[in-house]
This record gives sequence, structure tokens and C-alpha cells, in this order.
Amino acid sequence: MEWIVQEAEHYVTGLLENLNAQYCYHDLEHTLRVKKAAEELSDAAELSPDEKEILLLAALFHDTGFVEVYYGHEQVSARLAREFLSEKSYPDEKMNSVISCIRVTAMHTQADNRLEQLMKDADLSNLGQEDYFKYLDRLRSEWEMVLNERYSDVAWYRLNHQFLKKHHYQTTIAQTLYGQQCAVNQKRLKKMAKDSKEKLRKGIQGSKSAQMMFKTSLRNHLDLSNLADNKANIMLSVNALIITIAMPVAASYIAQLPYLLVPAIILLCTCLASMIFATLATRPIKMSGYTPPETIDQGESNLFFFGNFFRMSLREYQSGMAKVVDDDEQLEGTIMRDLYFLGRSLGRKYRQLRICYNIFMMGIIAAVIIFAIAYLLYN
Repeated sequence: MEWIVQEAEHYVTGLLENLNAQYCYHDLEHTLRVKKAAEELSDAAELSPDEKEILLLAALFHDTGFVEVYYGHEQVSARLAREFLSEKSYPDEKMNSVISCIRVTAMHTQADNRLEQLMKDADLSNLGQEDYFKYLDRLRSEWEMVLNERYSDVAWYRLNHQFLKKHHYQTTIAQTLYGQQCAVNQKRLKKMAKDSKEKLRKGIQGSKSAQMMFKTSLRNHLDLSNLADNKANIMLSVNALIITIAMPVAASYIAQLPYLLVPAIILLCTCLASMIFATLATRPIKMSGYTPPETIDQGESNLFFFGNFFRMSLREYQSGMAKVVDDDEQLEGTIMRDLYFLGRSLGRKYRQLRICYNIFMMGIIAAVIIFAIAYLLYN
């Protein structure tokens, strides 16, 4: 037994040592911890040497599939184990047991025998250990870096509290070894979720000054947006009058007074350029009208803005809005995002308005100067 387990450990170590550094939870250390738990459970269950060998091999290979994929890695792990054991002329019956123990580590997969139950308990043994929160932080970092899934403190602690609450070790031995600490970790997660929520309430919800500042800022932003639209409309109207009234009049004199040609062209170009930037300042932004459920779950949406939901069904909108309203942190994040993106929109408007006014001012000045020079030279 020892030689095949030692060679397997050497092989797996070589694989997982080259794993991307972003895998800070499902790394070699995790695999060796699961192997240690498998040894502990094997000895406590008084398994035969062959059964212990199968369990240890499955523990070593169960996460090797991460070298290729994240989701569905169990199937890749089973393939890598089969390839390795086949090269070692490992008996087919025992190999199939190893493969079954690897595949059963997939979430929501039911164990069919005692070995598979022990394997599932070994894989999740960290839930009932004192250093559970150390590795929980690593899992959170891994999901952020690899899967781009980000959770607030409240959402993260709630998610894992629910997971521990629903989890039950499948063997009496695992319940004896890990059950008590698992219950302690579960209670601590519940308290951390509650403390994080209370801490959040001390932010915007707990500060009337902060609420007043947000309301004032939002009102100011809306007033500034209306002011920008009015300024843009003024420029559109003025330039439209110049093009439709002044330019035809000037054109009727160009044949008799050629020196008017250059100032007229400058004035026409000025008006056209000013109208373009005034139109850009008032042009609505592009809106998808649909927010995916995963974006809502990650707290990266703003369902209070019509541009994010006008293509959603009523049921989707109600479901998403319920999640936002029920999560205080996500609700406050939505308020902040609303103010932020409104500010960005204002920045774009005023930047284009500034260009519009600068073009109009410089164009008018240039047209007058050229007209004066041409008039003096002509006369």
C-alpha cells in the first residue's frame, strides 16, 4: 500500500505545485489536509489496508482536476487518477473504487457506500476544525480572483452559515471528530453576519447627516443635469437660427461682396460643430434594459434606474428588487452607484458643453476678425 500512495503523492505534488497562485484554497495544502483527514477517519473506522489505500488515493487525486477546469473538476480528477493508476497496473476493481470516491466529492452527489461517505466527510472536514475561518478567507479570495465573484461581508457570512447549517457529516465517526467544532463555527458565522449587518447600519442608515448629504447631492446632480440640458438647448436654438436665417441672407450678398465668403464659411462650420457637441451633450446614453440575476446577486446593479430593467419581466424585476431591498448593504451600494454614475453622466455632459461653447466663442471671434480684415482689404 505504501509505495502506490507515496508515488501518487509525489505525482499529485508535481501537478498542484504548478497550479495558478490564484488558487489559494484548492491548492496542494488543501489536498494534503484532506489526505490527513482521510487517514484519521480510516484509522478511526478501522478500515482494511485495501480500503484505506483506496481512500488515501482518492483524497490525493480528488482536486487535481483544478489544473484544467474549475467547475466539473471532479471528472478531470477522475481521468487523471485513472491514467496514473493504469500506468502502475493498479487492479481494475480497486481503481474503480478510487474513481467513485473522487466523483462523489462533487456537490449534491450522494454516496453509495461507506468508503464514499468517508471520502465526502474527509473532503469537508475543514468545516469542523478550529482553523476553519482561515481557509474560509482563502476561499473567498479564490472566488474573487478566479471566478470574479465578490460578496459583501454580510452576504458572505450568511452564505456560509446556511451551508454549515444544512451540512451533516455522513458517518458517525466524522460527527464525533468534527461535529462539535462545526456547530461552534456555525454559531460564530451567524454572529459575524449579524455584527457585519449592525456595523453597516452605522453607515448611511445610522447617520442622518450622511442621509441628508446623499439627498442633497442627488438633488444637486439632478438640477445640474437639467441646467446642462437647458444650456445645450440654447446652443442648438441659437445655431439653428444662424444657419436657417442669417446664413441664407449672407449667401445672397456673397456674389456681390466676395470678401464675405470666408467669414460665412467659418461661421457655418462653427455653428455645425457647436450643434454637434450640443447634441452629444443631450444624447441619451446606451442602455441594455436588462440586468442578469448574477449581477444582482453580486450587488453590482442599480434596479432603481429604468435603463437597467425596462426589458426585464415583472417577475424578474420583483425578484431582483426584493434581493436589493432585503440586503441593507446592497441597498446602500445601489444608492452610491446611482450617485456615482449620475455624476459620471454629468461630467460627460459638461465636458461636451464646454467644447461646444468654446467652439462657438472662438468661431464667432474668428468670423468677426476675418470679416473685418477682409472688409478693410476689399475697400
